[in-house]
Amino acid sequence: MLDVIAPYLTIVFGAFLTLFVYSFLWKENPLSRAMEHLFIGLAAAYITGYVYDAAMKVAVLTGGRLKDGNLVWALPIIIGFMYLFFFTKKYFWLYRFPVSIVAGIGAGLVIVGNIQSNFVAQVAATVKLPLLGATSSAWEWFPLDNIFILIGVITALSFFFFTFEHTGPLGISARIGRYVMMAAFGSAYGFTVMARISLLIGRLRYLYETSEAGFYAYYLIPVVIVLMLIVAYWERTRKPSAALPPPTPAPAAAPPPEAPPAEEVPRKRKKTS
Repeated sequence: MLDVIAPYLTIVFGAFLTLFVYSFLWKENPLSRAMEHLFIGLAAAYITGYVYDAAMKVAVLTGGRLKDGNLVWALPIIIGFMYLFFFTKKYFWLYRFPVSIVAGIGAGLVIVGNIQSNFVAQVAATVKLPLLGATSSAWEWFPLDNIFILIGVITALSFFFFTFEHTGPLGISARIGRYVMMAAFGSAYGFTVMARISLLIGRLRYLYETSEAGFYAYYLIPVVIVLMLIVAYWERTRKPSAALPPPTPAPAAAPPPEAPPAEEVPRKRKKTS
């Protein structure tokens, strides 16, 4: 029985998840919030299981580790358990140790990786660009793509050269570098948008192509529309929560005491002859 129903449940579950998430385009509603909470819960459970499995395989079950008496591998497990002190107030200070260790190691790996990939490798690749072709063809003698890359790198770097004022040749180079960076940022933004569009196309193809014995996923679209109408009617007709009483105004501060009037100094009369 379960083997027969399982394919249909997979289609129903996947279609409901997809449509409930996209119901956020109408507005934030209980359906979209339920899918967000479900996704976060599943992701947390998956990460927990994955980390536990990796820790057991790497630190415990691998040869030469804890199962063979190498107690050094107990240290990362102890550091991992120190994350649980986040839920205590008294020993919360112990939670800072694993966070600082992971942050320090992560920062070191990221800095080294970025310098290696985004700086050293880019400089080496730019220097090694051939500016003269290896064939006798007139079109391949001067490879324009390599020339454009070299010009773009030099002009983009000149834009950040602030030792001298951007006038003359330096100003022209900086202006070209600004256009090069605008083109790069635009292409990066377009790539991001197209990646999101590809995800949308993938979900639409799931809805309109996934089927099981003639039962297609898009059959559930009217069901989701009815559920959204029910949610909209419920939100429109539910009684608003009782209004809280207005806050009691704070008593007015007493005015500062007035200073006593200054005593008048008697004037000396001039002697008359």
